[in-house]
Amino acid sequence: MQTRLPQTKNLLYVYDLPRDGYTSVSLAKIIKEKTGYDLDRIPQVRRDLNKPFYQAVIQINDESRLREVAKALRYFEIQGKPCRALPFTNELLGTNVTKLGGQNIFVRKVGKNCHGEDFEKVFSQFGEVLSCKVSLNEDHSSRGYGFVCFKDSTAASAALSQTAENEQFVAVKFAPRDKKEFRKVYNNVYAKNLPPTWTEADVRKCFGAFGNITSVYMTAHTNGPYAFICYEAEDQADHEYGPRCAERAVNELNDKEFNGFKLYVRPGLKKGERERELQHETFKYKNSKKRCNLYVKGFPATMNEQDLQSLFSKYGDIESLKLFPQKDQKQPFAFVCFKTPDQASIAKTELSTHQIDNHPLYINHYEIKQYRDMQNEMQKDKQDF
Repeated sequence: MQTRLPQTKNLLYVYDLPRDGYTSVSLAKIIKEKTGYDLDRIPQVRRDLNKPFYQAVIQINDESRLREVAKALRYFEIQGKPCRALPFTNELLGTNVTKLGGQNIFVRKVGKNCHGEDFEKVFSQFGEVLSCKVSLNEDHSSRGYGFVCFKDSTAASAALSQTAENEQFVAVKFAPRDKKEFRKVYNNVYAKNLPPTWTEADVRKCFGAFGNITSVYMTAHTNGPYAFICYEAEDQADHEYGPRCAERAVNELNDKEFNGFKLYVRPGLKKGERERELQHETFKYKNSKKRCNLYVKGFPATMNEQDLQSLFSKYGDIESLKLFPQKDQKQPFAFVCFKTPDQASIAKTELSTHQIDNHPLYINHYEIKQYRDMQNEMQKDKQDF
């Protein structure tokens, strides 16, 4: 679905762009190769480090050219990664999700190697398709499900009735939810900080209070035992049962104490999802500290952490200090993190004019590396386009 933008005509939305290897220049080159059209302005790229893919918006004032480019880029690849594009239309605005309920379907059992055009071909036999997408993992592999929006509800109804018994591409009635709710669709639970004396039977007894458990995987770690618990209904047609039980278990058991051990219970995510959640939490933490954290260079290679601690501690309470010594002819640098942004600001102001051995210190607020890379990428786009 498209999110609301100013009501500007002749916009093309481009989705699922890989963060590694994508540039505005590469997108412009693909458009040139497929349609012969030269973009006269750089695509507006939406870079969000908390999301696996970039998105872009391209304005093409010539309507016939817009249709031509939209057709050529409906499904395309960048470095072998499937991407897609749709012309802006009011019909597909996110605010119209409820109105489009009768035209949308959710598709289960999508083949792992099925993407884009092949996916649309399966459902275009039922009627005109406005948009369709296969949900992708961060590496652009299929998650095994997707969404289709038809021009009219009759086609959606036909797809629902005629695929119900299929082994693949099973259409299910689309039930729009709040975006936050989508994140809660899981039926596996991860639990750690379990009492060391617990056995699998103890885990089943504790977690079985929330529903039917189909499997428990339990193992030990240097930090103690942990387990994965999977909930599923006895009626395999009930797809809501497992997620409902798992959510209750997380809500009611997380931070609950047993035998002096406070359980840590969270959704049992796949490896890629866990990494994405960890990355999100890391960004969140670093963002919360960026006004407290100073990047420092320009000091002599003979200075050690104790010397820097003595210099900066005059201006506030230092939470952490990390020195990176001189290496490969590169000057040493350090990160000094204060407890409050005000303390960091005072240190920056006072020491920016400070000299050591007639060399001024360079002090600036720390910027997350990924954000620096993103800024450099945006600047390079502007220079190359």
